[in-house]
Amino acid sequence: MDGVIANWVKGLRAHVAARHAVADRQLALNVSWDLSEWGVEDPAATIREFLLSPMSGRLKLVEGVEGGIAALQSAGFRVLAVTRRDHMVGDNPDDQTKTREIARQWFAGQPQLAIDEDDLVFTEDPVAVGADVWVDDAPRRVRRLAEADKPVWLLPQPWNRSVMQSEGVMVLFDGWDSVADLIAAHST
Repeated sequence: MDGVIANWVKGLRAHVAARHAVADRQLALNVSWDLSEWGVEDPAATIREFLLSPMSGRLKLVEGVEGGIAALQSAGFRVLAVTRRDHMVGDNPDDQTKTREIARQWFAGQPQLAIDEDDLVFTEDPVAVGADVWVDDAPRRVRRLAEADKPVWLLPQPWNRSVMQSEGVMVLFDGWDSVADLIAAHST
């Protein structure tokens, strides 16, 4: 979900800027996984706080995702939105429920994606989800998928450059505008 469908970096940047009392444009969009470019000392706590805030429910779409998902669906692919959000906020069941509800409401507000509640998967281990093809942005997950010989397409982001040339990883070089490559490679 985050970084692939929802542009979480801009939302997280606004959240961090508000907490540091600076204009969000002062924080680079080209940020690594540990958020060190923003001076964040505890990235896990910052992300947890963001995911529990209403701001995480107001994210914009990743550029081109509407057309990319529509193309996949038109080609006969069932698109699942898989997220670890509820596990990223800790073990408190109330926090997990709140995070899941924020994500559900966000998708309900994106009818153009045609991803309904049955297509939204909350899981601690997205790699365990049964799928024919994955589109992901998280470096560790992309490596795990490639090592398991599962077809994985990388949506390029600043934090995942380290896996772009990894064996078994295919890249959507032009982001969602490259989804025709994925469709051609995996259509039966």
